[in-house]
Amino acid sequence: MKVSLRRRKVLFSLAGSGFLCLLFLFVISPESPFHDPYSVVLRDNHGRFLGGRIATDGQWRFPEADTLPHKFTRAILSFEDRHFYEHPGVNLLSLGRAMVQNIRANRIVSGGSTITMQLVRMSRKGKARTYVEKLIEICLAVGYELRHSKDEILLMYASHAPFGGNIVGIEAASMRFFGRPAADLSWAEAAAMAVLPNAPSIINVNRNRKSFLAKRNRLLYTLYQQGDLDSLGYQLAISESLPSEPMPLPDEASHYLEYRKKSSGESQINSTIDRGIQTEIMAIMHRHHYTLKGNLINHLAVIVRELKTGNVVAYQGNMPSAEPGDACQNDMIQTPRSSGSILKPFLYALMLAEGKIHPQTLVPDIPIWIGGFCPKNFDEKYSGAIPARQALTESLNIPFVLMLKQYGIERFHAQLKNLGLKTMEKPSSHYGLSLILGGAEVTLWELTKAYVSFVQIMQNQTEDASLAAFDAGSVWLTTEAMRDLNRPETESGWKNFSSVKPMAWKTGTSFGFRDAWAIGITADYVIGVWAGNAEGNGRPGLTGVSAAAPVLFDVAGILPESSSWFSRPNAGLERRTICKSSGFATGPYCTDTLEIIGHAHGDRVPVCPYHCLLRLDETAQFQLPPQCFPGEEIQMKSWFVLTPLMEKYYRRKQPEYLSLPPVKPDCKEESGEIMEFVYPPPSAEIYQPLDFQAKLLPIVFEVAHRNTETSLFWHLDGVFVGKTSGVEHKMVIGTTQGLHQLVVVDSNGNRIARSFTLLKNAG
Repeated sequence: MKVSLRRRKVLFSLAGSGFLCLLFLFVISPESPFHDPYSVVLRDNHGRFLGGRIATDGQWRFPEADTLPHKFTRAILSFEDRHFYEHPGVNLLSLGRAMVQNIRANRIVSGGSTITMQLVRMSRKGKARTYVEKLIEICLAVGYELRHSKDEILLMYASHAPFGGNIVGIEAASMRFFGRPAADLSWAEAAAMAVLPNAPSIINVNRNRKSFLAKRNRLLYTLYQQGDLDSLGYQLAISESLPSEPMPLPDEASHYLEYRKKSSGESQINSTIDRGIQTEIMAIMHRHHYTLKGNLINHLAVIVRELKTGNVVAYQGNMPSAEPGDACQNDMIQTPRSSGSILKPFLYALMLAEGKIHPQTLVPDIPIWIGGFCPKNFDEKYSGAIPARQALTESLNIPFVLMLKQYGIERFHAQLKNLGLKTMEKPSSHYGLSLILGGAEVTLWELTKAYVSFVQIMQNQTEDASLAAFDAGSVWLTTEAMRDLNRPETESGWKNFSSVKPMAWKTGTSFGFRDAWAIGITADYVIGVWAGNAEGNGRPGLTGVSAAAPVLFDVAGILPESSSWFSRPNAGLERRTICKSSGFATGPYCTDTLEIIGHAHGDRVPVCPYHCLLRLDETAQFQLPPQCFPGEEIQMKSWFVLTPLMEKYYRRKQPEYLSLPPVKPDCKEESGEIMEFVYPPPSAEIYQPLDFQAKLLPIVFEVAHRNTETSLFWHLDGVFVGKTSGVEHKMVIGTTQGLHQLVVVDSNGNRIARSFTLLKNAG
């Protein structure tokens, strides 16, 4: 009984000691043996390699994969550790055999290390191969086996094993030597990779090739004997050539890789980039870049987002360049640039949603001066008045400046920020009315996100309360207007092809021809294009239509489409009747009406201000103001009447427009209704222009008059300076600095006056 009790105590002591020993080994083994930096790896939406950046320690070390490929697993185990799944981290038979070999050779010729022990040695960064170090490796190896599964240990080993030069890990080695992932390696390639960690220097092209080949073929024979390869597979495998110099890695989305590297800090970047689309877009960019460079336009950027999710499908921030310091390395998708006219659709939608306009509502298009701000249209021409929808399709500046003034700069600025345009960091007062014409900077990245959010409102895919100012109806009306833009010359005749995708689009050109923008909306994608010079150099012809739009349409042409064009939303739209001539709500004197599909808030649009009831004589040739000829026969007639300044330009493009009949002779009319100053604006402060020799030039003043047959008499400071006749009334006047008064009188004695100050020109 005493012997049995003593034996139990001994057994319990041994078991306790063994447990404490295992616990000690578990504690001293780190949870993760490696703290090496990884390369940054970018993969496409199917996990395929797109590009990478070397780790900070100068090694190509890809992040650990989730699993190891079967062929490489069989090859590495057959070559390094056949009993890997059977031992606890140490193979005592292998250690004993190695010890005998080392004693006989009187030096270390064999280590007898398992894969787990090799993993420990790699993590300890080249410690001297001594018996003490071997004992440490044994202890830590057992600890790793306690802490990690066999598959985890094998994966860590394969991910950190050296493969020659600065290549670490099977995934990096496979891409550098064969240009494809480890999962796609052949048996011969997997065997070649399996023998490298044991002696990575044998990869040298000019040395050790015979040794490398012999090792690989011996391993292939072992795999054949084990049944991994059949006879034919073995013969084919040994006939394959060895890898040579490491290949350069693909770099198919370099700017996106750099962007994600900085923004996320991740080593493994699993993106939504579609490799096929990315490649096709790169080819399109190369083709257009050749043409653009002929005009010294050197840089181009394209981004494509999936409309449903906003995910980036393609991203090319500039043309590729291998030259350090080349501006092509600038990512123009992330670079803030002047927006030009690219924001106009957002303002148009907001005006519709608030019931300030219908698509057909006339907006003034005349020379304007607002607090020293004097915007002009791109072609420096005027329409007098133009439907808001047409102002959008023609991208006219003056109507949109007036709409922004009506909507409110601060409110519009806030809505742009709600859409995600965060680069507009300064207060709205800094931008003023130029906000709608490119006074603020945006990035192509944020701009395409904003248009995705914009269209998702129409599809009811967003619940963002900050975007409540927009609605499905206003967005649908806006995208329908954007479909009517005239396509570039290269797309002429596009309606003749049934296969052409419908697309809503908008271009923009910044001041000084420095930036060309194009945004396209298809049923499934939002496309953004920027063209220009990264340094900011302007070029003639650098416009959205000529430089960016052709790229946009080529990109749209290669995108797959699975959806039909957006259907008209059920909510937010109503049928209503409006004044046909003005596009405002029908007033009491509107004789012609038009039925439209308009916004539900269209009932807020004001009544037509341009139709009035005229008192005419019995011949309908003369007006009879109420204070004149009270006893004569009169007839009342509705008349569409624009202001004199609007009429001046409107009738040039609208020959059917009927000017007001003249007032019957002997009855004076109100001058404020018959003529109007075009220039100067009220209380203007004017700098006298200079010629190229810095000589003072006279100033051109202008007045618009309803009666094209009248004469105007011009007086400056009480002195008669000249007479004008006909349709155009312009007077060239030279004068001195200071305050002046200009008075203009027509043939019937109607008079208008305007004061202005002439300032000294600093030039």
